Amino acid sequence: MAHQLRSARVFSALVVSLALIATVQAQDQQNAPADPKDGTKPIRADRVFVSDLQGTWISQPYLEKLKATRAPHAAARQTPALVVKVQKEERTYPILVTNFQKAVLKFLLDVEPDVKPGSYRMVTAPEDGVVNSSDVIYIYFRGKRNADGKFDSLSIADPYFAKRKFLTFTRLPDALEIVVNRLVIAGRYTDEQGRNYEFTEGGDAILPERKFAYEASLDPRTAACELLLSHREREPQGQERLGFAWKGGKLQLFDVKSAKKDRHTCDAKPFAILTPQ
Repeated sequence: MAHQLRSARVFSALVVSLALIATVQAQDQQNAPADPKDGTKPIRADRVFVSDLQGTWISQPYLEKLKATRAPHAAARQTPALVVKVQKEERTYPILVTNFQKAVLKFLLDVEPDVKPGSYRMVTAPEDGVVNSSDVIYIYFRGKRNADGKFDSLSIADPYFAKRKFLTFTRLPDALEIVVNRLVIAGRYTDEQGRNYEFTEGGDAILPERKFAYEASLDPRTAACELLLSHREREPQGQERLGFAWKGGKLQLFDVKSAKKDRHTCDAKPFAILTPQ
């Protein structure tokens, strides 16, 4: 009888112990740091994951010039035009850095804290996965989260086009080309004969005599004037070239001629002067 009582006590203690272990394990799993690439919300407020940087970041000085001038080429000549894009593809995070003339494509592997609070470094490499330390390029940045725990802006020391000088970058709310179209030319217009014109944010140019899918040229080497070109993806065989300029609150359109390969010139006089509606 005593033996049976002892066995019962041992069994009860074992059940309690297993229950406690299961509880502790469950708590550990809940408190464990999130996987940097699984998109879940981190527990530590000061921890930055790769997914936190996903989006298109544009240099703030260039963005302000673009808003003021409504001229991508002129803005790029006045201040560095830089974009950093981090986009998830399956379980990898390619990172593209461009000044609209050249581009560098790497993989963002991790984000590590730097010495100072609020300072970090992106760990990038030519390939995703295990890489040699000699292949790693660090991109240092600083930033503070907003009330929602997200970054609206970052100070990034770009190693490719800005000589590691810290510049302020803003996260764009939409795709780059949509934002550019919105700031530069999107809208409805009428010409001096009362004919209708429209340039949509999505990249559709609707003129009285023709329609085409457009994109605004961002490479200042393309022309001294501002250009709209046939969209490379939507109309890969398109040959449309349209010059434009803002003067006195009105949009001027110009015919364009090819000077040499990938270089163009605009006529001196506009073929249409448009009034915004």
